[in-house]
Amino acid sequence: MPFVVHVVDDDPAIRESLKALLCDAGYEVDCYSSAEAFLQVRAPRRGCALIDLWLKGTDGITLQKELIASNAALSVIMMSAYGDIEHAVTAMRLGAVDFVQKPFSPENMLEKIDRLAKATDSDDTSMREARQHAALIELLTPREKQVLSMIVDGLANKQVAGQLGISARTVETHRVHIMQKLNAESLPHLVRIWISAGNLIEVPEY
Repeated sequence: MPFVVHVVDDDPAIRESLKALLCDAGYEVDCYSSAEAFLQVRAPRRGCALIDLWLKGTDGITLQKELIASNAALSVIMMSAYGDIEHAVTAMRLGAVDFVQKPFSPENMLEKIDRLAKATDSDDTSMREARQHAALIELLTPREKQVLSMIVDGLANKQVAGQLGISARTVETHRVHIMQKLNAESLPHLVRIWISAGNLIEVPEY
């Protein structure tokens, strides 16, 4: 499958310059002027998404969360014209591979794309899934993280309830929400998601 670069930026000059740079380097490039336009593509092709942080309408962080929730096969590079450390940290915690400040060096940007494109399919898929799984877990509430940690440790609902001082029914409600937020189809799938995230997540104490 070709490695496609998806450029999501509301500045037409940025879109055109990135498209020219990357097309000249032999990449296939799709451009979008908004997060909404990009989200209309139900299954964006494998590759990388260059996303502007301060998009009009739905912003870059929200778009990144939507891509995570849909398990899109994309690595994300967030871009911003402002040195916003807080949002850079948020983007990286959500699994972005890099945060680039505008104006950026074309050569440097091309190096980043080349590095992603040259990663082997297995390594790329494994790392992307790990980042996405960790990002989904980070979207859970602190209580949901506690419940998840105890569930994957093999504790039954009643045991979880007893240790946390809540009802078994509340534990079951948390469990349903966790399954939904992590797009888990079963308990074994939930465990695989937890294992995949590995050391990218902080295990809560209980």
